Amino acid sequence: MISAALGDAMSANHVIVSPSRELAMRWCPLLTGRGAIELYRQWPSIAQIQQLAPVFCVFDLAAWQRPEQIPDLKLLSSQLAICLVCDSFSVAEELRWLATGIRACCTHDLDDERLKTIIDVTVRGGIWVSSRALPMLMQGLQHFTAEARHTATSAASADNSLAILTPQERKIAQLVGQGESNKLIARALNISDHTVKSHLSAIFSKLHLSDRVHLALLVNQGDVKGHSVDR
Repeated sequence: MISAALGDAMSANHVIVSPSRELAMRWCPLLTGRGAIELYRQWPSIAQIQQLAPVFCVFDLAAWQRPEQIPDLKLLSSQLAICLVCDSFSVAEELRWLATGIRACCTHDLDDERLKTIIDVTVRGGIWVSSRALPMLMQGLQHFTAEARHTATSAASADNSLAILTPQERKIAQLVGQGESNKLIARALNISDHTVKSHLSAIFSKLHLSDRVHLALLVNQGDVKGHSVDR
């Protein structure tokens, strides 16, 4: 760990994990003024990062020598904004990571202004999609929207679907539709993160949905909000 004067060992607003000093030193100025920064040359552990309770993390995939060494980031990505960095991502890889809750997949050739945009979008709960991945993402969303509309025609409208939820579940569903993270939903409703997760599990079960992306699409009738795409 390299904390220097950048962060407090018990708390950090931002975490950067990379064996590359050059990468770390490039991201640090972009985060300066946004809170304390904690630097790691090697992957610490999910528990250690959770203890720091950051709002934004940069994980360099070079921190792991082999793909199978990369930990399951799904739990962590539900709690904070994670940006993955690599030399390159295929479109399929980027979409796969985004599906797990990762907010952005960045390559080393992105300029500083683009990285600042990525930080701004992801810490507000949105996602950043590269211009290469956007067409396939939109194709998938259009396919889902068509299926959702077909389901709505045969069963009921989206509002009627949400009517089977409890009042608290409907509030959570609407906040998910606005792109809010579990942490922000918990704060808005004055409940714990654990309670939010329990409600989401119940919502997914009642509506026969697999994840929060599909819930957001249902709530918004296919209108995706709070997301940023690279054009």
